Amino acid sequence: MKYLFVLALFASGALRAAEFPANIVRLIPKGYEVLSYAVGQLNDDNLQDYLVVVHHPVDTRLQPSLRPLLIFTQNPDGTFRLATRNDTLVMRADEGGQCDPFTDSEDNGLAIKDRYFTVQHSVACGQHWTDYITFHYDEKRHDWLFHKEIVQSWHLNSDPGGDALELDPVHVTKANSKHPITFEAWRRDQ
Repeated sequence: MKYLFVLALFASGALRAAEFPANIVRLIPKGYEVLSYAVGQLNDDNLQDYLVVVHHPVDTRLQPSLRPLLIFTQNPDGTFRLATRNDTLVMRADEGGQCDPFTDSEDNGLAIKDRYFTVQHSVACGQHWTDYITFHYDEKRHDWLFHKEIVQSWHLNSDPGGDALELDPVHVTKANSKHPITFEAWRRDQ
């Protein structure tokens, strides 16, 4: 039985590795490895593209790594090219208090839908909050632009007769169409 479990685990890992294009692996910056990725349509060419978060092999709260988010678009011949990169969008392991805001919750990660993508951060240990940042593909500019950021926090209610959680007001930052911000130029402190 133990042998079957190991075999199944190996097979699922091999399948996942096989799904990840070797052409993209060759384009990963030296010294980095893949932390997370999502596959979907990120632009207007109807080809499958990849969002890839990379980090250094040692990436802990005590030794946090930058986590660049790379956008790889597919060429008509099936190969991929690095379209753009942002080194500050994905939070580092030490930016969530007690928890890693990108990897410690099942709600974290990357989501793609119809040329929109969202980077999802959340923490529910000590502090409780979410931070979702969304970008969309602009056909005129042939680039991804900031769409909105939604941040919410909550805390446990100490009142025994009240709800278990008290939500703080949701903070939404929407894009300013007069001053668009590209994916590459987006910074957390803007």
